[in-house]
Amino acid sequence: MEKAKPIVVSKSRHDKRVGGKDSRGLHIITPSLEEFQQAHLCILNNSSEVLSYIVRHEALVKQNNPKMSKDRVFKEHNKSFVNWFKDTIFGDDNASEMLKKLADGPKKCYNLEKV
Repeated sequence: MEKAKPIVVSKSRHDKRVGGKDSRGLHIITPSLEEFQQAHLCILNNSSEVLSYIVRHEALVKQNNPKMSKDRVFKEHNKSFVNWFKDTIFGDDNASEMLKKLADGPKKCYNLEKV
């Protein structure tokens, strides 16, 4: 092993750009409406403050469509929950500021540092 030559890994020509050097400005991302709604639903589904509203809405969808399969109820819930939640929260004078912010949803444009 003493006579073995060391292995040398050459530097990548992309190291400076990947490391954040030689980059300029901001990169603005505008998600599609579908991506935006999907992200908003994901945030709502993972917020403990919203859990009781999710249960209420699923029950409402089942009540309005008693012959609907579980899969179809799930799809209908995902399709209509965000708008129903927003209407419900902004129609309730006692709703917390956190629920109002969650109902209002994320901004539609994001500024990210360009790397």
